[in-house]
Amino acid sequence: MDVFAHWLWGMALTRGKVSWKVSGPMGVLPDLLAFVPSAIYGLIYNIERVDVDKAVTSDLPIAWSIYQWTHSLLIVLVLFLTAWYILKSRDHENPKYMAWMFVLPWFFHILLDIPGHSIEFFPTPFLHPFSDFMIDGVRWSVWWFFWPQVVILGYVWWNILRNERNQKKNEMAETAALA
Repeated sequence: MDVFAHWLWGMALTRGKVSWKVSGPMGVLPDLLAFVPSAIYGLIYNIERVDVDKAVTSDLPIAWSIYQWTHSLLIVLVLFLTAWYILKSRDHENPKYMAWMFVLPWFFHILLDIPGHSIEFFPTPFLHPFSDFMIDGVRWSVWWFFWPQVVILGYVWWNILRNERNQKKNEMAETAALA
């Protein structure tokens, strides 16, 4: 899935619980941590850019080395346990829940990528380093896979914003009734 959609999904899943300044980046970090160093390396060593529509995983070895870790559920577990520990040590009122909200965008990113990547181009190694098992999905950019996700994401955001608007109207009506 594209970076923009991952950002929006991260924000939608944690809306009202975690700041968008955290949830948006957490939704895209699995890709950014893999592809930004690879792109920088390519710029430094004047390596020709890869045509993503025709590329295979082996065309981007640095990105693949990092991608295997950033798309592993093990990393999500480590992030969750670390966040839980930190929040618990600071006497947060609900550390386990907030740790889950913190990692949910990253976790959902991996879930979306499992069917949205083919074996030829960055299959999602969600069981890395314990297993090489990966699912042969389709490239997320294929129109019949991409557009339904855009529609679903649009519908989710339409509902979120509509519900927030209705809640605000109800609160204003209650305030006016009390006055």
